[in-house]
Amino acid sequence: MELTEQSQTESRKSSPFRRGHFVGSESSQDGASDSQRTLSVAVYLADQNPHRDRSLGITSMTQSVMQQFASREDLKVRQVISRSSHRQSEPQFVTDRIPLRTDTTLGRLTVDRLHRWWCQPQVDLWYYPKGYLSAWGGGGVPNVGTMHDTIVQHYADHYPESRSRRAFQFWINQTKRSLASLDCVLTVSQNASQQLYRFAERYRIKMPPVRVTYEGSHWENCLNHWFDKQDYVVHMASRAPHKKTTSLLRCWQQIQSTGRDLPTLRLVGHLDEEAQALIAKLHAVELSGPMPIGQLQMTVGRARALLLSSEIEGFGLPALESYYAGTPVCFSRGTATEEVLAGDPAEGGFELEHPDSLEQSLHWAFGLSEDDVRVSAQQMYQRFSCAKIADGIVDAFEQTVRGDLR
Repeated sequence: MELTEQSQTESRKSSPFRRGHFVGSESSQDGASDSQRTLSVAVYLADQNPHRDRSLGITSMTQSVMQQFASREDLKVRQVISRSSHRQSEPQFVTDRIPLRTDTTLGRLTVDRLHRWWCQPQVDLWYYPKGYLSAWGGGGVPNVGTMHDTIVQHYADHYPESRSRRAFQFWINQTKRSLASLDCVLTVSQNASQQLYRFAERYRIKMPPVRVTYEGSHWENCLNHWFDKQDYVVHMASRAPHKKTTSLLRCWQQIQSTGRDLPTLRLVGHLDEEAQALIAKLHAVELSGPMPIGQLQMTVGRARALLLSSEIEGFGLPALESYYAGTPVCFSRGTATEEVLAGDPAEGGFELEHPDSLEQSLHWAFGLSEDDVRVSAQQMYQRFSCAKIADGIVDAFEQTVRGDLR
């Protein structure tokens, strides 16, 4: 059964890519040359429910990639969604809507397992932006997934109390199955690639070909705008242990206790009980909940610095977005953020165990000129523009379908 929001006749035109090779060099039905032929891709979005997901980063990445897909003539995209999931609004996409919600455990498990049977689109390749391929997926055409990190294993090792053992086992098994079953794994940094290889070695999984395609952000539309700076720094607060919001506040408290002159600290997000107790002891700390994107861009853009304290990242998207908004970043060393902020911006690294290093990082950020930040932002755009990221992903699709990956 297939529920399609555009005509099936339009969506099922013959594709020149089939089972790992190009169809011969003759002209296609409409007279187009090989270079103009399209690759037909089904993109699975039904597992993304941003209103309840733990992180919005994957959906943000998906949006920026899909927006680029919509503008390409070499792709024909079908998005597979559920009643509750994220969906793209671009008219170029054919939409298969499964009439179940996936923001419940039963609905998610059902749709993850049955979507290939439910939709059965005639495509050259399936793409999973969230990276998970179910036990009943695969077969017929190649499968490509973007695997962003191994944070579930990090939590099982370091924060076992944060989830049930059964939940950890389920998601670790999902990661193991996907790594073993995908024809090509895309990932968002060399750091993330190393995480995946360590995971595969740990569980003795033979890795499929891996391509580092990095990540882009629609915040690149801020590049030509400059926000008037105000005397505060901003941190995306989180209850998630790996985000280290509470550790950052302890570090801030130590610096503040020495009488140092610090700007206002603005927290955007949510705090756990310990963090709430800490900010009651601090002065010049402001807390607000999650913001609409326009307000968030303005809040980050007006800050003197963004504080990014995560102990593990697949990419570190907030760092890229902050530079696009004209704000330098102070970040915890040893994560993928250091890779993203290569060059001069890497001077903003600190260790939460050493408050002096955070002070030095802030001093460095406050000493940058507007031109310094703009130059760094443009350099990052050259590496991580949404168009360039999409080029890398489509290139990996084509190589996977042709069977050229090694």
